[in-house]
Amino acid sequence: MKNFYDHQDIKVSITLRPEDIATPPTVGLTINHNLLFYCSLTKTKSFDIQIGLLESINVQVILRDKDYNTMTTQALFIDSLKIDDFDIIPMCTQYAKYNNDKNITDSTNFLGYNGIWSLNIKEPFYQWQHKVTGQGWLLEP
Repeated sequence: MKNFYDHQDIKVSITLRPEDIATPPTVGLTINHNLLFYCSLTKTKSFDIQIGLLESINVQVILRDKDYNTMTTQALFIDSLKIDDFDIIPMCTQYAKYNNDKNITDSTNFLGYNGIWSLNIKEPFYQWQHKVTGQGWLLEP
């Protein structure tokens, strides 16, 4: 028999924007190991996916193939990342990691170097959200 938690999904939404459409960046996007996009990003694009209520969440945005000598304006903005209408960007950008080939480790939503921006929430989202917003703990189901 299924319980209440088995029937609930949460929505993960992300919006990506190239800095300059004259030199579109090569971008990859995976959410929970589902490849949603891997191509040149020529315009602002939004993506949505449903995830189980009790699943962990892993978002990865990849910028690759940038030639620093000829493509100085090739970059990517993560304009929005929402989980069930809770703004991760800009409110919780500090929980993301940006591993890149220039070893710049600042928390950011701007990807200007070849690398991987990732947000890894290892527990169910609402438990994580309550901790990071100082609302206390949620009991486990």
